[in-house]
Amino acid sequence: MSTIQHDQVTANRRGRATSTVVEEQFLREMHRRWKRVRGLVRRTVGYENDAFGLSANAEERESFDFPTDSGKIEQFTSWLTQALRDEVLDPLDRGEVADGQHWTAAYIRAAVVRGVNQSTGLLFQQGVSLENIPDDQIPTRPIFEQTLRDLYTRTYENLETVTEEAAPQVRDTVTRGFAQGWNPRKMAREITAEVRDIQHMRAETLARTETINAHTESTLRNYERAGVDVVSHGEWQATQDDDTCAFCRRLSGAELTIDEMRSGTVEWRGQIYRLAPPSHPNGRCVILPSVGGEPPTSPLSERVPGTVLSGA
Repeated sequence: MSTIQHDQVTANRRGRATSTVVEEQFLREMHRRWKRVRGLVRRTVGYENDAFGLSANAEERESFDFPTDSGKIEQFTSWLTQALRDEVLDPLDRGEVADGQHWTAAYIRAAVVRGVNQSTGLLFQQGVSLENIPDDQIPTRPIFEQTLRDLYTRTYENLETVTEEAAPQVRDTVTRGFAQGWNPRKMAREITAEVRDIQHMRAETLARTETINAHTESTLRNYERAGVDVVSHGEWQATQDDDTCAFCRRLSGAELTIDEMRSGTVEWRGQIYRLAPPSHPNGRCVILPSVGGEPPTSPLSERVPGTVLSGA
């Protein structure tokens, strides 16, 4: 596993969370683990082992020992599920997960540290004097300790769901391969392509989303540490670039209480969005502190786009 970097954090008000380097490291480790699974698929299903028995000399090689195609497909699905558990999930007891012993915890912890540092810097820019906690002490401070345990568990459970649901998604590809008479090379190529798509669409999205979620949770906790008389509420700040979605652009500048951000959801143009970053998968926005002001009193529906579903 790559070493997590804790570079000096510079606070900014441009709407970009400072967890980008952590996200990139998380993505590299996720890619490395899924690549191992794709390699196993190529060796097992391709000509090296031809486990489906698709070539003439398949009987001389290791195979899924089942007399029917449907039986082989189910056996492969079980095999791939176990490979994903071993190579990607790396299962642990729930207590160990909550204690931060799972491989994903290092990235969540680093994102929390960066969230605390960035929010402390933003408060300092507005004249708020708040203890600058050393990086190695942040995870053990009571105000962040339970948040980290919850974040560790959430990330693990989401990854567990991705790995458990991946193999059944591949089953249709294998079934089509048998129906169309694919050779071992084509079968392996099509399966690995499907696995790669799941990696990109679900596993990498998970890494990005859980990183920014950890950054946001630690930011809100740090604002609470400053005190409600100091930080009465927050201001949504969208990342200012061409990739920013229309919803986040519309929400940028909205003033929200911490409770509204924690529990608020809205429906806009047929999609459901949270009122705390990430409002949607792959979100990148941040919450700026509103120091010394009065919390918003107007209805939430007047401050955010769309239809308020919760948090009002």
